[in-house]
Parts: sequence; C-alpha cells; structure tokens
Amino acid sequence: MNSTTSSIMAALNLYLVTFNCGRSYIDIDAVSSQLFTGLTSPKLPDLIILSLQEIAPIPHSLIGGSFLVPYFTRFYHAVQKGARKHSNATDDLPIYDPIAARNLGMTGLMIFAKNPSCIQDMEFGGVGVGLAEMGSKGAVGLRFKYHGEGGKFTELTFVAAHLAAMEWEVKRRNEDWKNIVRGLVFSSTGGKATTSLSAEERPLLSISARDAGIYKATSHLFVAGDLNYRTSSISPAPNDHIETFPQPHHDASSPNHYSALFERDQLTQEMAAKRTLQGLKEAPVTFPPTYKYTSKEPFLTPDEELTEWKWAKHRWPSWCDRILYLPIPSWLSRTSPSAEIRVEKYTALPLFPTSDHRAVAAEISVPLIEIPAPTEEELEEGGDDPRLHPPFEVDIDWKSKRDRARILELVVGFTMYFTTTAEGGGVTLAMAVGAVGAYFAIRAMLEM
Repeated sequence: MNSTTSSIMAALNLYLVTFNCGRSYIDIDAVSSQLFTGLTSPKLPDLIILSLQEIAPIPHSLIGGSFLVPYFTRFYHAVQKGARKHSNATDDLPIYDPIAARNLGMTGLMIFAKNPSCIQDMEFGGVGVGLAEMGSKGAVGLRFKYHGEGGKFTELTFVAAHLAAMEWEVKRRNEDWKNIVRGLVFSSTGGKATTSLSAEERPLLSISARDAGIYKATSHLFVAGDLNYRTSSISPAPNDHIETFPQPHHDASSPNHYSALFERDQLTQEMAAKRTLQGLKEAPVTFPPTYKYTSKEPFLTPDEELTEWKWAKHRWPSWCDRILYLPIPSWLSRTSPSAEIRVEKYTALPLFPTSDHRAVAAEISVPLIEIPAPTEEELEEGGDDPRLHPPFEVDIDWKSKRDRARILELVVGFTMYFTTTAEGGGVTLAMAVGAVGAYFAIRAMLEM
C-alpha cells in the first residue's frame, strides 16, 4: 500500500490564533501565560499562525515598516515564552523561528515554525477594504509549501482578515469579503522564508489569476480574523444587558444561555446563504461570545472559574473572532480517502487585559500530502468547490488600486502621526525648533 492510501498518513500540526489587539502593546507575560491553553496536549505544533487585527494605533499601522516592529516583537517574545512554559523547557533558547511578519494596514499575520527549512516558495498578498481601499480594514495573506520527510509536501494558504464593524453592517461585511477575494493576489518573494516586516508588494509571477487568488486548486486555505459578524442587526436596548446577555451561571436549558444567542449568528446565516466566505467550514462553536468585554478584572481566567462575564452594555455579545478552513477537495478524497483535516480543538482563550476581544484558537491537523491539480474532467465536475469556481473573479486592476491605496496610507499615516501622537508631536516640535535655530544662525552669519 503506498503512502497516499495508507491508513496512517503523515500529518502537519497547526495552531492558529486570531486576536484583536485593541491598538495596544500586548502584555507579554499575560499573553504567554494563556497562548497555548488552546492545545490538547503538551506537544507543540509544527506551525503557529497568528492573525492580528488592530495591531497598533492607526498612524503606526498605516505607515507600517519599522513603526510596527515593537508590536510584532512583543508577540515573538510571547510565543517563545509561552512555548517554553507549555513544553516545560528548562532553558531560554527560542523554540520557534519567525518565518514572516507582515501587515496590510491594521491587520497583521505572523508565522512561526519549528523547522524553517521545511518552508519553501513563499508568496504574500494583501488588500485594503477600508475608506479609499486603505488598510483600516482588510486582509493580508501568506502562501507556501511545507516539505516533510520522504519528499512529502503540502501547500498552505493563510489569510488574516478584518471586516466592517457594527451590528447592522452585514451587507458591508459580505462586500468586504468579496473585495478581499477580488483584490488579495499572491506574488512571489523569491522562494525563501523571510522575516521582513514590510507590507510592500512583490512582482506578480506569470501565473493564472485562479492560482494567484485566495482560492487555489492545489492549496489548503485557512481564514482567521475579526470578521465582525454579530448576533443582532440592531444595538441592544437599555436593559438587554441585564435581561438577555448570557452569563456563566446560565445552563444549556436557559433561554439566556449563549448557545441560544448563537442561533442568531450572522456569519452562520450568511455562509448558509453562500453570501460570504464561500466554501469554508467552521468547527462547532462551543465557547462563549468573544466580543465585547469591558476592561475589568478578572483577566486570564478560564470560563469555568468565572462567576460573571463583564459585557459592554452597548454591543450585543457576538462571535466576531473566527477561524475557518476549506475541507479536503473531492479530487484528493477520491485517491486518498483517509486524507482529512481534523480540528482537534476550537476555543476562546481567557480575556487579556489590553483588549475588549477574546482571542480564539484552533488546533488543526492537516495531512502532509500534495493536493494534485484537478484534471479537465474534475474541473467540469467540480460542482461549487470554490477552488475550481471562485465566487468572484480577481480584479485585473488590483495592483494599481493597491499602489494608490498605499500612497494614501502613507500620507494619512504620517499626517496623523505628526498631529495626533505624542512622539510625532515631539518630532514636529524638534523640527520647528531646529528650523527657528537655523534661521537665526544663518541671519547672524549674514550680518557679520
């Protein structure tokens, strides 16, 4: 029996975490203490994927580059510290190599690997869906091939996304996803892993639009982020937080249990109607809403130890933060029926002190097997598999639109930095003082 039909198939262990950072520096000790509580065993995963939204203040995020290094660096230290704690390591040596840290405006994506030599053929992409297509909202993606022992490999695509907010903006969120599918186009970095923090575009290879887009026939796809789908299309009434919002003491039979609230989940409804995140699947949601909490103690506390969830009164508790994936394609299942993606655990992490969102984590096992390109017959019989028939065509003007938006991001980012931040104001003041000093120095020299 060959390796593709063996009942024991090599697997790649992934750990995906999505977190809305609240535009603040994270507390490294707090995050490291809880980061790996979403795992089922002491064994650390092969890859860690962090989808980060509102990673920094708006001006820092729009400028990008070195302005985001301190924010990404804190996550690097949290991952290393948390991994050492989870594995009971007795030294301070790094366990993971940072493979990439990229942003598109306020949305970031970080990848860590135990063995970076396994990763080849990296590609990046990003698109803004905020005002004027800037990155106040949007998505950033990373694609690569992961090579294991014996020449086995599989291709992986990860997309971190942040969609429009507010309860009533369902159609806007659907439109944001459409624009992400149309505008997020992957381009090559030259094939090697990189830890560059830049969000600059790379030249597009001579490949088809289908292969360059999010839905690629030979790749797995994982989407994680603050998708912002809510449990109501209107804001709460004044007393809803008292009479309706779920609390830990509500059992499953109570009409106030959070499972009853999930029946109104917009994402579930919109996916069922095929209006968003087409073809993607989510493991059962068995954890409380992840948004919106007030910044009050206790933090870092598991749900079973809590007596109260401290909700913000003006927002319906909702599962804004989600992790989804494409199932195994039918043409691979026919030749390798044992190949399957297994979600070992899907949960919300305890509340961190710097955000009104709870992070969500998924431990996922992916078969280490190549997804072959579909045959012509399979292309015709592919049904509604979005790998074969994407819900939206790639925008042929994606590059020029991204370039224009990038210029706007820099203009807006630097303007806000110099006018709204303390450090930017200090730079402006220093420049003004320097200019005045230079004026008087030159005037004195001219009068000599």
